[in-house]
Amino acid sequence: MRAPQGEEMSRLVWEILQTANRLTDSGNRLSAPFGLTAARWQVMGAIAHQALTIAEVAHRLSQTRQGVQRLADELVRDELAAYSPNPRHRRAKLLAPTTRGATSYRELMEAQAKWMNALCADLRLDDIAAARGVLAKLASALENSRS
Repeated sequence: MRAPQGEEMSRLVWEILQTANRLTDSGNRLSAPFGLTAARWQVMGAIAHQALTIAEVAHRLSQTRQGVQRLADELVRDELAAYSPNPRHRRAKLLAPTTRGATSYRELMEAQAKWMNALCADLRLDDIAAARGVLAKLASALENSRS
């Protein structure tokens, strides 16, 4: 039998999973006109300001290297990103946006700002901050439980 906190946490996790699915669907719709998907958008966000290796992107996004490699190869194929030599490692190339990719990402982020403003129109700033705090503690607990 779960403790009351465990029961409420179970409900919260369920809500997070359902919300994540809705965010992915919405992200796919929002990013499609820019040649991206929600997953590709995340990779572009990781490399938007600094070229990174696939392993670095995977680490930042808490995803597998293989999954990020597939997405990166799609971005390169569609000329939204490009690989370049890495002076710190001969085999691990750096991934960075192309000019076209940077423009797409910037325009998408402008659309995302409008979307976020509309989503939070009826929410209080303190409530948003509290939710972020709870999610950060949950993420930390999950990370610590892996050790």
